[in-house]
Amino acid sequence: MADEPEHRAEHSAPLPAAPRRGPGQPKYVVPKDSVPEVIAAIRQGKSEVSIARALGVNYRTWGRLKVEDERIASALAEARKFEEDELVGLLMDKARAGDTTSIIFALKGRHGYRDQGAPQGGTEQRVNVTINLPGAQASVDDYMRTVEGASR
Repeated sequence: MADEPEHRAEHSAPLPAAPRRGPGQPKYVVPKDSVPEVIAAIRQGKSEVSIARALGVNYRTWGRLKVEDERIASALAEARKFEEDELVGLLMDKARAGDTTSIIFALKGRHGYRDQGAPQGGTEQRVNVTINLPGAQASVDDYMRTVEGASR
């Protein structure tokens, strides 16, 4: 159909589809021969949705798999750490080059700065100023007498 969007290559299903589970059947586990392909997809930065689709499982099953399968959990943690290191490096390069947005983001994200007040966790000393104004008066003359009397 011409109106349907084209699917990206990562959405194709190179991995074997998961068999349908009936009552009393064990939970789906990633087949041993598919684990290297799943880990490679994770390291390439493929989306978790596309990996689940390639395995032929729904996203809830993928959520269980990535917690229960230590190989997958480890590969995800490793890929996220690598990505974070790369992004922090790029952010710091832009901040050092004077990109104001990057500087602000780095200060907020890495050093706890906020738009108002001291950094989070700081021991901030604030001055509290209270200004007392006289209440409403019946006339301007009464108001002026009250103000003059308070300033003495």
